[in-house]
Amino acid sequence: MGSRKIICESCGAVMPFEKVKDLDRCPVCGASFDEEVEDEGGEHVDVAVNDKVQDGLMYFDEIIEYKDAPEYSHVSVYCGECKEFNDLELDKFDNLMDKEYVILKKDVVLICRGCGKEHKPRKILYKRKDSYAPPLPRCPVCNSAMLKKIKTSSKFFAAAAIGAFALPYNSKTFECKDCGYRF
Repeated sequence: MGSRKIICESCGAVMPFEKVKDLDRCPVCGASFDEEVEDEGGEHVDVAVNDKVQDGLMYFDEIIEYKDAPEYSHVSVYCGECKEFNDLELDKFDNLMDKEYVILKKDVVLICRGCGKEHKPRKILYKRKDSYAPPLPRCPVCNSAMLKKIKTSSKFFAAAAIGAFALPYNSKTFECKDCGYRF
């Protein structure tokens, strides 16, 4: 892989990406960067200049490849603004650099499903999504996620009907719909 470069359109200065990735302007002439990077084939690829969340930019969270079912393989991307997930098939990408970046094919347009903003650069940077939903509880016996929460009212009626003998039932929170185990 060749070294990545940023080219200033105003003065034509060619600078290493790593040295100027956090700059908004050219250090030679002061003009704003056009946000282009040269990839290994010598062709220009749009890219965000820095890794900070910017309006309308998408980031990829992970590349999921299934060897047994390649038609389900995809790149999971999310909007930097509304945090909505979008999944794209692997055939929509020219280059996949796990934990670094992915490059969309020229004819692919990426629009967020949540807010409708278009991701303009072809290069999507890796940035792990900050917040995930907490994991769902699972039955300790059969590992099923099909659970029913035991209502407080049923605990109250059990305590009223059988008194202290309802204590083992009342200390449980969930009941498994598959095997009936309470925990």
